Amino acid sequence: MRPGPWLAGAAIIAALALLGRGLSRRTPEALGRAEARVKLATLREILAKRGDNDPRLDRDFVALTPETKALLREEYRSYPAERRNERGTIVYLLGNNLKTPEDWAFLRDVAAEPPCLSLADCSKPSGEPGELGDEITLAYPSLVAVRQAARAAREGGSKEGALSVLSAARASRVAAVTRLARTIDAGSTAR
Repeated sequence: MRPGPWLAGAAIIAALALLGRGLSRRTPEALGRAEARVKLATLREILAKRGDNDPRLDRDFVALTPETKALLREEYRSYPAERRNERGTIVYLLGNNLKTPEDWAFLRDVAAEPPCLSLADCSKPSGEPGELGDEITLAYPSLVAVRQAARAAREGGSKEGALSVLSAARASRVAAVTRLARTIDAGSTAR
């Protein structure tokens, strides 16, 4: 004798109940990690398409969780130094989410990075005239870090954190970064 439709329906209900129990047992940490992985996949997609103006950058990367920020910091470090735009984009996103000492330490470290001497190889000046890349492009991640720190301080963020980033920028070996720090310093004393 074949089971009736009621038995098949009961089996589906039992399976859904078991699935629901499994989902309800997911810890906030596990959910945070899953969300962080989704955001990282979104960022990778945007960067692969060179989508600097993709609206998701301003929409989907607001109020990042600690797990997401940690993954983005790892992603930043995974890119070769010559990938200035990608690294600068990650700094921008993290700079929009400055809350913890780790957030400020990351920006400070970026502001203090050694000079990138050429887009072909940051560690070596290019032998070809005109292939060095412009000064702003070469300093892009550090410049973004300094601007984000200054913006956060203006908007009520940690003055101490911002000052530490500006201090690192003033000590930078990159002329564009030290100029920006001096400009910000001059602007803040003029107020």
